[in-house]
Amino acid sequence: MNSTEERLKILEDERLIRALAASFADICTSGDVKRFTSLWTEDGAWLLSAPFTIESRGRDNNSKLFSTLAADKRFFCQMLHSGVVTISGKTATARWILSESASGHDGSFYQSLATYDDRLVYETGAWLFRERSCTFLNISQSSDHNLRIDHERS
Repeated sequence: MNSTEERLKILEDERLIRALAASFADICTSGDVKRFTSLWTEDGAWLLSAPFTIESRGRDNNSKLFSTLAADKRFFCQMLHSGVVTISGKTATARWILSESASGHDGSFYQSLATYDDRLVYETGAWLFRERSCTFLNISQSSDHNLRIDHERS
């Protein structure tokens, strides 16, 4: 059996990993590129499944991809629903269920359900994403310009 100190360390690490995933969702909604960059290891990989099928490697490339994806949206909101975290020393895996809502500058709209499978590492005093792999389970799209709302991302 683990000591009380070891159990507390595991609980604290899980809390920090959950906060990291929540920060990712918050940053996707706010569009804060600088904060987005801070979530990744130097060689971190960000993978998006079909219909996008995008693979980005490296903290700076991930930030450039984030900026490109955000520029295409007039509104984007990512909502994290649940997660399972497994910690093994200074590495961890996690699986999250999430949904997204977005609208383009042209009035197009989509909603998605997806999962993120993460590989994480504890380095330089923080948990960071070494790999985030997004699998889209369902995407609903509309080009109905009547759905447009007057909210711009700041």
